[in-house]
Amino acid sequence: MDWARVAGHRSAENPAEDVERGLPKQPERRGHFKALPYADVPTFIGNLGTAEVEEMTRLAFEFLILTVARTGEVIGGQRSEIDRREKLWVIPAERMKGNREHRVPLVPRMLDILDRANGLAPGSLFLFAGRSGKAGLSNMVFLMTLRRMGVSATVHGFRSSFADWASEETNHPREVCEQAQAHAIKNRVEAAYRRGDLLGKRRLLMRDWAAFVDPFEKFRRAVEL
Repeated sequence: MDWARVAGHRSAENPAEDVERGLPKQPERRGHFKALPYADVPTFIGNLGTAEVEEMTRLAFEFLILTVARTGEVIGGQRSEIDRREKLWVIPAERMKGNREHRVPLVPRMLDILDRANGLAPGSLFLFAGRSGKAGLSNMVFLMTLRRMGVSATVHGFRSSFADWASEETNHPREVCEQAQAHAIKNRVEAAYRRGDLLGKRRLLMRDWAAFVDPFEKFRRAVEL
């Protein structure tokens, strides 16, 4: 309507403007990904181990939950990104949402998963190879797994499950938990002075998370203690 008036096709004002002025302002609402309650995540991982999906998919999904990574980061993961000596998964900036390199500390269960995945597709360059071995898994594979298991949560929602667990069940600082999810620092002053990535503290956080959600890691930790 505004374009038509400026172009000379009509002389009256845009009638939608009066409607807009008469309507009350609506609060800004942001959509949230439906998350599984964090208390149910251990049961989910247990059920995932017997789900009717390919083993590579089960391994990748558990790895995604343990690392609190995004779908694209996992299915695009390359074996060259794994530093076995330092027990790190180093995701390059170009594969990160924030366009910044992200280091993920790897606990024993994560390394076990990677070893098994390598054994299933020994010639692939990907952490979790598709059937051909020449590419990673499909970006729909986790969603289809949830549907097959009858779980109504979203894949991305597991990051929220982690955040809720960390907030309600641990004393790990908020900034450590935010860094674990590779969230951008919104405060410009804080971002300017934050030089490190809190790796040592995040390694402890990820060990606690793995022991909480994963029956294998929980048993391992019990044996160590």
